[in-house]
Amino acid sequence: MELPVYIDGKREGTLTMERHGAATVIRADIRDVGRVVRLRLYGDGEGYLGIPVPENGRQVLTKRLTALEMRRLPSAPTYAAEAPMRGEARRTAPEPSRMPEHGETAPERKTHVVWRGGKPYYF
Repeated sequence: MELPVYIDGKREGTLTMERHGAATVIRADIRDVGRVVRLRLYGDGEGYLGIPVPENGRQVLTKRLTALEMRRLPSAPTYAAEAPMRGEARRTAPEPSRMPEHGETAPERKTHVVWRGGKPYYF
C-alpha cells in the first residue's frame, strides 16, 4: 500500500506499508524539509509513527511492527502528515483533562525523547 505524505499542506513524499511474514514494514521517504518532522498516520483515527532521520539528502523512517503494534494505528489509513489536513475532523480528539476521583488512578502519560547534539528534546 502506498500513501502520500504531507508536510505543511504540500505533498512531500510517500509512505509504503508492506507485509513481511508476521510483521508489517512501514517506510516513509520524504524530501528534506530542513527541520524535525513528527510523522503521524491518519485515516479512521490517528497514530504516531515517529521522526524520520536524514539519509542521502532525504528524510527516511523505517518501522517494523507486529500485528499487536499495528492495532495502535488506523485500520484504514489515507495519508501521513504532521497534523490533520485542513478541513479534516479529528476523530480521536483528546478528552478534557480532569482530576482523578477517589480510588481512581491518573492516566499514564507517554513522553518521547529525541537526543540531538547531546541535548534531550521532550515532546
